[in-house]
Amino acid sequence: MSKITDQQRQQRGFTLLEVLVALSVLAIALASIIKVSANQAVNTEHLRDKTLAHWVAMNQIAQLQLTRQWPPAGKKRGTEEMGLHEWHWQRIVSNTPDSRVRRIQFNVFRHRDDESPVTQLSSFLTQPK
Repeated sequence: MSKITDQQRQQRGFTLLEVLVALSVLAIALASIIKVSANQAVNTEHLRDKTLAHWVAMNQIAQLQLTRQWPPAGKKRGTEEMGLHEWHWQRIVSNTPDSRVRRIQFNVFRHRDDESPVTQLSSFLTQPK
């Protein structure tokens, strides 16, 4: 039989302190990964909402241009479905120094009671002939 020296006994495995330090580093790394993933999910949802709301506003402007409507100055509200969700929009029509041109601003909201819009889009519309 061979004799095991004290030095060989000490080199067989990890000490409890080494294991605890390794687990602490692993826990910190996993927590950081989870936080980054959660932030990424929130950012993705925000960008999706901004894109869909922008499309709603663009659709409303295109509809005014295609139907050749001359909307009166003032506010109007409506809804449109986009991306399996009902969006609420507000149209604000204002006069410009040129009487043949009107400024149109669309504010698009995720919910009817929201105070700040998800997106705003402005355009100018010329009077149809």
